[in-house]
Amino acid sequence: MKKEEILLKRVEELIQKASEVRKTETITRTVRWFDMEFFVEWKTNSLSFLERNFYQTPYYNSFSSGVGANVGRSVESGLGVLKALKEDIEKGYLTRHRTLVIADVFSDFLNMAEHLYENNYIHPSVSLVGAVLENGLRKICDNHNITVKSNDNISSLNKKLADNEIYTRIVQGQIEVWKKIRDYADHGHFDKYTKEEVESMLKGVSKFLSGYFK
Repeated sequence: MKKEEILLKRVEELIQKASEVRKTETITRTVRWFDMEFFVEWKTNSLSFLERNFYQTPYYNSFSSGVGANVGRSVESGLGVLKALKEDIEKGYLTRHRTLVIADVFSDFLNMAEHLYENNYIHPSVSLVGAVLENGLRKICDNHNITVKSNDNISSLNKKLADNEIYTRIVQGQIEVWKKIRDYADHGHFDKYTKEEVESMLKGVSKFLSGYFK
């Protein structure tokens, strides 16, 4: 199950829970309120989900400001936010936005690596592009709901992606070549690779990542 499918499933559960909370509505004179325990449970579940996945986005900000005390239109306000989020996930807006943001970040760092290379800072450019590659592999794993550990490196991430047939063994082999060049640079073995190989790595990593984040 992809990450978007997991998010959508949880949003639908929270929308359903909001509908159940609304059924507990009680009106005392001019005050509307809901079953306190059920309301707090739904509100806490929703805030936890939004903070973990959409912190400082309009979804999180609107929910946290609109869903206050257990009175009035708090549930309707929160329900509106969750329904808007559900629609955006279903239409692919979140995936596209996140991909564009990641692409911009990668592009900035790859441009920095290219600038280092062009100014004859060959070895730092290798280390930088290697870091971009590793982070890119992590993002690709995340997009395909592949479990990643904190100690995973280029090789282990690369193997997971190839094992899950996200790309071919030929691509896996090419990434291992880039990983070896990066390792040489990080350990000061500068005589183990050429300037031309670094140029090829820069172009190759850029083309590879652009295929997944565009």
